[in-house]
Amino acid sequence: MNYDKRPTAVKFLVRLLMLLIMMVVGNLIFVGLAAGISIIAWDYNFFSQPELLTQIGNTDMMPAVRFFQAMQTIGMFLFPAIAWIWLYDKPLQRGLKIKPHITNEAFFGTLLMVIIALPMINALAAINEAMNLPEWLSALEQNFRSTEERAMEFMEALLNTESVGILFMNLLVIAVLPAISEEVLFRGVLQNEIERITQRPVISVLIAALVFSALHYQFFTFLPRVALGVMLGLVYLWSRNLWVPIALHFFNNGLSVLAWFWLSPEQIEKSVDNIGTTYYMWPLAIVSVVLLIALMYGLHKHFRRYHHS
Repeated sequence: MNYDKRPTAVKFLVRLLMLLIMMVVGNLIFVGLAAGISIIAWDYNFFSQPELLTQIGNTDMMPAVRFFQAMQTIGMFLFPAIAWIWLYDKPLQRGLKIKPHITNEAFFGTLLMVIIALPMINALAAINEAMNLPEWLSALEQNFRSTEERAMEFMEALLNTESVGILFMNLLVIAVLPAISEEVLFRGVLQNEIERITQRPVISVLIAALVFSALHYQFFTFLPRVALGVMLGLVYLWSRNLWVPIALHFFNNGLSVLAWFWLSPEQIEKSVDNIGTTYYMWPLAIVSVVLLIALMYGLHKHFRRYHHS
């Protein structure tokens, strides 16, 4: 079957529906496996006591919580993407555009992108946080804010450690697995499929970024996550190599994990989270955007030269 050929609208919708079904099924399977293994490994029965997973203040629970987080990432993103590719009989390496290696320019360029983009991301987060829904949606807004607070508490409990061993576990669970799993699904499968049906690469980047942000179920970090999704989609589009957005995604998550390990929450709030907001003046966020555009333009030219050579 020629997968580079533009599919019909019906085939496109069927493929997306299959992907959604596989995400739901994969999540159920891997969460079930995690619950079963937890009975053996930690003697925690999450089948009968699911509320145990919410006890993030209990440090004894954190190994099981990290394990659940890892299994859910694999089940919801990596497993369905691989299953979808297998279903449609597409060679994995060709379908995902996986090249044998990533160039040094791309590797260090993506790291620099994460650093340069920080003020812009924080400024978008500040804008997003300041948004208020209409009065008649106040209950929904309160629900969104409560969800955001619980997510932040969960991440703080997960990242709060002085152990080097736990640091590496956090890098695996929060940086490595999401970078691989989410990029395989959102860029390797979804962005490619949207590009085939629309024949418009930039539109595919934007739609994949919107879905990427929406499926994290956090309204008040929606805008910065869309910006990250656009960055990921563009470097994938230009490089034609899935390792490039994986590297960018890993650096974005990994630097946050390292910041939590080296700094206290108060230091992060003062020295990291406020860069680019009114605390450090908005011009810094504008400079961030200008420098990011210049860097991405340079990366675009690099990838064009690389492909032509």
